[in-house]
Amino acid sequence: MKWFYRTLIIFALAAAPPCATASETILVLGDSLSAAFGIGREQGWVNLLRQRLKRHGYAYSVVNASISGETTAGGLARLKPLLKRHQPAIVILELGVNDGLRGQPLHAIRKNIQQIIQLSQQQGKVLLVGMRLPSNYGAGYTRQFHHLYKKLSQQNEIPLVPFLMQGLEDSSRHFQPDRLHPTAAAQPVLLSNIWKGLKPLLSH
Repeated sequence: MKWFYRTLIIFALAAAPPCATASETILVLGDSLSAAFGIGREQGWVNLLRQRLKRHGYAYSVVNASISGETTAGGLARLKPLLKRHQPAIVILELGVNDGLRGQPLHAIRKNIQQIIQLSQQQGKVLLVGMRLPSNYGAGYTRQFHHLYKKLSQQNEIPLVPFLMQGLEDSSRHFQPDRLHPTAAAQPVLLSNIWKGLKPLLSH
């Protein structure tokens, strides 16, 4: 009878569904704000996200494909190989501020982000991260720049983090001397903003 039980066990294992805890990938496509510019990479919000996912029992690996100085055009150019290699279940898209700081046409920024969203949606879900520009870029340009994220979110029916740096203090505690890049102390705040939009997309 031993052969019978061994055969039964083998058949049951073969018929069982794939392991539910198999790791899926979250791809972060961003710029210096996600690349931990000026601080240790382990201190950045992306690494803090890895820790939180593990702590909460989510079986996701996180790939940080962020590059300091990255633009929407650069992110779009890099995207296809990243999607093919990592096959992410979720793409966190945090790009556009470098385009805005260079005064790039809004229609070009919007077009690049739209293409990134469409390509990413062929692979999985997308979380769009909104940004704002300093007021000295002109009221009209800065307002339209910020609003384009909301429009893209609505147009593509994807969740939006309205502003990555919402809740940061305008002080040396939260900003490096350049007044643009968050400090290590600010990273938990960034993660909190990201988490609000990301959590509904996660599955155990």
